[in-house]
Amino acid sequence: MTSPVSTPRPATMKKDSLGCPSNLLRKDLQVESGDITFYRKCMDQPELERIAMPACERGFLVGVSLNSGHRRKIFRGAQSIDRRFHDHSIYIRDFSEDYRADLYGNFDFLLVELPHTFLTRLADEHNVPAVRGLICRTEQEDAVLGHLAGALAASIEAPGSLDTLLIEQLGLAIGTHLARRYGDLRPADERIKGALSAASVTRAKDMLLDRARESLSIADVARECNLSRGYFIRAFAKATGSTPHQWLLEKRTEQARQLVETTDMTLSAIAQSCGFADQSHLSRVFLKLVGAPPGAWRRRPAG
Repeated sequence: MTSPVSTPRPATMKKDSLGCPSNLLRKDLQVESGDITFYRKCMDQPELERIAMPACERGFLVGVSLNSGHRRKIFRGAQSIDRRFHDHSIYIRDFSEDYRADLYGNFDFLLVELPHTFLTRLADEHNVPAVRGLICRTEQEDAVLGHLAGALAASIEAPGSLDTLLIEQLGLAIGTHLARRYGDLRPADERIKGALSAASVTRAKDMLLDRARESLSIADVARECNLSRGYFIRAFAKATGSTPHQWLLEKRTEQARQLVETTDMTLSAIAQSCGFADQSHLSRVFLKLVGAPPGAWRRRPAG
């Protein structure tokens, strides 16, 4: 096993907003969704890098490891903690504390920045006391969070435009899971509210299908239904059998199948007409929901 080596770095090396040398990263992506910011950070080399950031009021940073092999030494005063990461290992960093660590490369993380505004809003939506903080064990692993993070990472890295509804939906699930498992967010009595009337279901569907509202968020639709985001997702799924994002994909695929069967439009034009990011996105979703790629579906024998 090759040991990490420390090599001299230029004084002008660029650091990202988390203190990491960005020019050493194979992946370096950032996506904002509502109050949450997501980062994809990957470094393949076993380089030794020191991270040092002063305390600030940004809230909390949660790191979810998507591979094994990374290790770091975290310094707290005169003490140090050696940490090794595996698939689904996580850490929680409180930005209100100074942070110093030696990172020994070989990492693949999805990072979630949760500001205090997100936790306050989440507590308000659940009508429960505010979340006072997030904390986990040093060697914490979380398979649920790991799978959610993997799905969100795949969405961020998918070609074409971002699927903002899916990212928002996954982000809310991640944030709620963190607040409940590692904070003190108490589950609310969901029997009190959360039902969608027939009129609200119709309104929500019309808003989701309105192609003129490309920047539409789940929060926008939930607000129209006088529900919080979390309540709306659960109530919509109860009423329709699908989450808002899945329902929208199903409807767009139905529209695309009709055009594939009844017109000579190119698959690229159909993808654009039905709201898919591109032809590749249409093909992936069509194959999953219909059982065959759109081109093969068009060429299948009639009858």
